[in-house]
Amino acid sequence: MSEELPLKWSIEPKERVRALSELASGTVNVSPTIPIKRYYRSGIELEKMAKVYEDEKTFEKAFFLYCKYTTLFVECLPRHPEYKSPETSSDRKAVRAKLKTVFDRAETIKKVLELEYGDQYRKWCKDEQIRKAEAEQRRLEEEAGREAAEYEAQKREMERKESELAEELAQIEAQLAETRVIATAAIAEPIRIPPPIQRQATYPTLDGPAASIPSSQLVGPSAANSMASLPPQYSTQSMVSLPPAPSAQSLPPAYPGVSAATPQVDRSTKPALPSVDRTTKPMMTDMFSDLTGGPLRPVVVPTTLPAKFLSVCIDNTQRNVETCGILAAKLTSNSFTITHVIIPKQRGTSDSCQTLHEEELFEYQDKLDLITLGWIHTHPSQSAFLSSVDLHTHCSYQLMMKEAIAIVCAPKHNTTGIFSLTDPHGMDVVSRCSQVGFHPHPTVPQLFEDSKHVIMDPGIATQVIDLR
Repeated sequence: MSEELPLKWSIEPKERVRALSELASGTVNVSPTIPIKRYYRSGIELEKMAKVYEDEKTFEKAFFLYCKYTTLFVECLPRHPEYKSPETSSDRKAVRAKLKTVFDRAETIKKVLELEYGDQYRKWCKDEQIRKAEAEQRRLEEEAGREAAEYEAQKREMERKESELAEELAQIEAQLAETRVIATAAIAEPIRIPPPIQRQATYPTLDGPAASIPSSQLVGPSAANSMASLPPQYSTQSMVSLPPAPSAQSLPPAYPGVSAATPQVDRSTKPALPSVDRTTKPMMTDMFSDLTGGPLRPVVVPTTLPAKFLSVCIDNTQRNVETCGILAAKLTSNSFTITHVIIPKQRGTSDSCQTLHEEELFEYQDKLDLITLGWIHTHPSQSAFLSSVDLHTHCSYQLMMKEAIAIVCAPKHNTTGIFSLTDPHGMDVVSRCSQVGFHPHPTVPQLFEDSKHVIMDPGIATQVIDLR
């Protein structure tokens, strides 16, 4: 049989599409502490990524992102405290104009998915029929093997009992033969009767003791009767005690408990056929784990990127001033490649950096359809790590894009770190923290770690765009 098909193929097409839509909606969360501008920007990039997946005909991922987009702007964002702010009126208008396009795309992809899911569902049903037939064949073969084993066991038991009975019968025959010999010898030996004892009769007299008269001198019937009344005496040594002959009822049957018929197998005790209950619907998160709980999409970083960024920041570095930039990437075949570092207008100090006029940055990104994948900044006089302020800055990036990374360049120490917040612990701690500025966080367990989904590639180039 071929490799087992994914369990989600067992779901009827329309129900599977509905489950995908519900799962996408359930992954959208809006925090009132994150500026609403971030969510508007995130929506734009959601739509960009969905379009990439649609062009690559990865329709499931495209539909998932379109559903997230509509849930974000129709259901969740209106609850944000800044939603009705005058500063976001242009963003609201842009979203309203985009929603119709997104709805139409999602509906088109939905029909494509139903056809694709229909093919998979039919293939699963056919595969399931084959699986059941093979399982039934295995059951029959196992049952035949079990019956043969039971028959052989009963046959061996019959042979064992026959052997025991033969031994018992041989012992009985030997005992009977011995008994016959003893009985024959006893019958052949004559019975010896001892002679009668001679007795004298005494009679009392009138004048003295009785006179003793030998019995041989007695004459008359009284003497004869007296002799006749004496019992004969037998010798006990000549008598032999014979055991009674065994009766037919006392002998054991020829084959106790064994029937001459073919052994019968008790089919009422055969085990039930083990099978997988595939009628049980899998959990949505199990069906689409590649969209929610699967591994992070890889992020390819040009090996030369940190050095190129530092060469542009050298003036600030010499003045002990931090410099920051945005990591912008292209999405291809479910993998991100950072192609640009965009340095916006900003204001920096020795331990902080704040971007200004971000609309220029977004305009440049949108012109090239670039996706924000995190940020990069320098620590002119410190080592490469994420400070408490850096943790909060990066948390907002990683909330919008779970693959987002933070690159920290420490030229004084000649080191570069590429970090992500630990998930879920680091993300939970930082996102729930309401403090601002530099402040302590618990360090155990750790809040950030080296990014495990980053691939350094010396064969690709990157551009550093300085908008200052």
